[in-house]
Amino acid sequence: MKGAGAVLPIGLALVLLAATSPYAQSAASPTNVVYYGRLDYILTATTEASLMLSESRVVEVSAPPAPFGYNLYFLRMAFPKGLPEGVVPVKYDRAEVMDNRIVALISYSGSVKLASANSNLTVSVEVTVRYVKTVWLKLEGTAVNFTVEEPPPPFTKDDLSVRFTIENHAPYMVAGLKGPSGESLLGNSEPSPDAVKVDLKHVELNFKFLDLGTYTIELKRGSECVLPSAFLVYEPPFKEDTVAPGQAKRYGIGQMSGWRGVGAVVVIYSLSPLSGRGGDVEVVGELVDFAYYRDEAVTIRAASFLIPNINLRLYVRAYIVYGTWFEIRNRMRSVANVMYTAVFIKEGGEWQPAGVQFTVRDSDIKDAMAAYIVVQAPSYGRVLSVKTPSGAELGAAQEGLLTWGDEYRDVRISLNEAYVQVKAFGVSEPGTYFFRIDWRPVTFKVVDDGGEPIAGAIVSVAGPLNASALSDELGLAPFKLYRPGVYTVSVRFKGVDVATLQLGTITNDAITVKCRVYRVSWLVVDVWDRPLSGVEVIVKSGDAIIDRVVTDEGGLTPATQIPAGQFVVQATYKRVTSSRAETFDSSGLRKLKLDVIFEIPLFGGIPVTSLETAFAGTAVGGGALAAALIRKSRVSTLEEVSLEE
Repeated sequence: MKGAGAVLPIGLALVLLAATSPYAQSAASPTNVVYYGRLDYILTATTEASLMLSESRVVEVSAPPAPFGYNLYFLRMAFPKGLPEGVVPVKYDRAEVMDNRIVALISYSGSVKLASANSNLTVSVEVTVRYVKTVWLKLEGTAVNFTVEEPPPPFTKDDLSVRFTIENHAPYMVAGLKGPSGESLLGNSEPSPDAVKVDLKHVELNFKFLDLGTYTIELKRGSECVLPSAFLVYEPPFKEDTVAPGQAKRYGIGQMSGWRGVGAVVVIYSLSPLSGRGGDVEVVGELVDFAYYRDEAVTIRAASFLIPNINLRLYVRAYIVYGTWFEIRNRMRSVANVMYTAVFIKEGGEWQPAGVQFTVRDSDIKDAMAAYIVVQAPSYGRVLSVKTPSGAELGAAQEGLLTWGDEYRDVRISLNEAYVQVKAFGVSEPGTYFFRIDWRPVTFKVVDDGGEPIAGAIVSVAGPLNASALSDELGLAPFKLYRPGVYTVSVRFKGVDVATLQLGTITNDAITVKCRVYRVSWLVVDVWDRPLSGVEVIVKSGDAIIDRVVTDEGGLTPATQIPAGQFVVQATYKRVTSSRAETFDSSGLRKLKLDVIFEIPLFGGIPVTSLETAFAGTAVGGGALAAALIRKSRVSTLEEVSLEE
């Protein structure tokens, strides 16, 4: 018997599975859109404990420090018999509820506190702590590879799971999964239903059932691989069929106007006399996840041997298939009974700064067996709660299977994703829902060629949301990117475009953008290489001034940030002006030599050029020299020298 204690996963299992930034861009022109997949290494430690509570005493359970390289994911305190009456949760983030009883408390800070109104009360708990380490894998070609190694002690591989996620707006889907030996790990090849979970955008591996080594996730790319990030899930009533022994039957998922079929939930079962040649059933399709398995002998006993025991075989398999078809191949000696339902999705919802507003119409769900709203936000958003049309706030403190009329309403929140059931058989609640989301600002740090921050740059984002901000003295420009999708980031500095990059996946809430901006200073000297103080150096683009600096007593200007390009550099020293075009493509010290031979110590100094000296030497009398000294300023050449770092 395999998976006998598991719960048959139907419905949302089809679409949900419950570092350092790759971006340090040096961008001068638009880049190709690059997408990344998120790979989470998750370590889990579980222990059972008995807590002694007494009146007016608070008991705290805290998570141990995270292993090196990992961060705390969450702490979960479960109560096998439900939270006892008189015990009050004092500190926690979320409670799981079943049949109106709290069955678990979750803390993302790693601490849960309980208090009791009774004296000498013992509470049995199961404490689970999870730690996570995240890396990002660039999506390119037809596959991504990753290596799974032994985790740090005291953990073993049995404590390790790995989850791979592709964001919904990325034009990639999971097409297959191969193990270290190149073998397929999907469908009937899965070693256990608990070993692998897969959907169009996720893969989960449990190394309690798998070997360490290098794994390959096969990818499919195309516009058809893009999924909405907020959508309504529609599940029609189950259909039933049979497949005769030794036969195969193919089923089409079908289509529904205005909806997109993503797959189906398939349940195969049989109860037949026990035989030594029981056989098996295989399900094939485009992408198949083996979700549940039960194969056991059932014995029916009479009061005596008057009627010998009747031995039966109970056989149940469940699959989640993705695509437009699936095929069932019955290799048993008995008839295979089939239950299946297609699953459809429809995009909806309005993304707002505070979350997602989603309106469900009765006409959308009236014929459904079950329907859900699903929100899967980018990694920098955290879902806090769901507000229903009736005003109830779900998920903020409670989640799980909540009593809902004569049925149960399933509500789940896991960091950046959540769902709420809006119909369960005859009970439904159409209307407007609101998923409250806390968005971490995505901050762009713009730096020059040397990594120094650029203040006063105009940073713009364009895509699902358009916005602009001015970088501060630290080069920072924050944005609340509350609409998922591809963003183009551009930086304009001193009237010049200095960086453009496209973000297919935002992997961090702090992204450094390296711009084509250079730190430049000038040493200004006369013809004898003597420094000139008080020289005004202006960098211009047409009539627009890019920057303006003045030399000190040593002839040096302060370093200034100049955008890349070709500009006119004009140096003015009293009555002498020189200008020429220069190209800026690197940082460093530049030397300017002005045509100044000497200065006459009159009126604060009158510079004399070489041409004026030559003219004065050939003239007769002092009148010509005097005339030369009072001539208007003229444009002279600017000596070009090698850059000095």
